[in-house]
Amino acid sequence: MNKFFSDYVDLTAMIITVLIPLVLMLVIKRKTGNQARATAIYFLLFGPVGILTFMFFHLFENSYHAIEHAMAGDFKYDFHFYSLMLMGAVLACIAGFLTRACWKKCMGQLYNNRSIFLYMSLVALICLPLFPISAISNVPVFCCIISLPGVFFVRRKVKLVNTAVLKKNTTAPLVSDKI
Repeated sequence: MNKFFSDYVDLTAMIITVLIPLVLMLVIKRKTGNQARATAIYFLLFGPVGILTFMFFHLFENSYHAIEHAMAGDFKYDFHFYSLMLMGAVLACIAGFLTRACWKKCMGQLYNNRSIFLYMSLVALICLPLFPISAISNVPVFCCIISLPGVFFVRRKVKLVNTAVLKKNTTAPLVSDKI
């Protein structure tokens, strides 16, 4: 298992991050038809799914190493371990909420972008202060930046019908005087 974590975990996370938004895009396109743009759906979902995938592997690897050290008898529960696990859990939770908001946006159930921007801001608020400590902590922020253009282009504009033209072109049935 150590060989998997040292050699293949990053590649596995990237493949999953690329494939899951593709599958979700196909599901959404089937449900919405022509109302949503496929490329925008993919990029909108890429960020939250990427954060979820990376945080899953972050929590999985840290848990595995903690269990491995506990079985060897040299596990230390300190603030470093606690903060690693807490950061992963918090970011995974926010990414789950962000994924749900992006799904609703793609399906046409969310008309304003406030919740999407709120969750992206929370990700940035958590991750940006960690940049001096570890540069890899900005990966969730980059995922949100990739998703940001998709917010504006995911739904097609609906053409509104001019009611004046509609009233002029339709004739009302005549009401008979005889009852």
